[in-house]
Amino acid sequence: MSATNKEQPTAQEVVVKISRNFRNTSEVENFYRFIHDNDMRREARALLDHVYRKLLAARKKNKDLVQ
Repeated sequence: MSATNKEQPTAQEVVVKISRNFRNTSEVENFYRFIHDNDMRREARALLDHVYRKLLAARKKNKDLVQ
């Protein structure tokens, strides 16, 4: 049974691998370069903060529904 566990990656391992691959894609690299070259760091930060707050609110709402 342990042999099958070694063959199948866990969900956490899959998420880590996907996030690493996502960060290394050329599209993301080009996006970061665009932000830096056009001095849009403040605007990008504001957008990311907004998205982060929306995600946190959705998580909290889902967590409250489960309880």
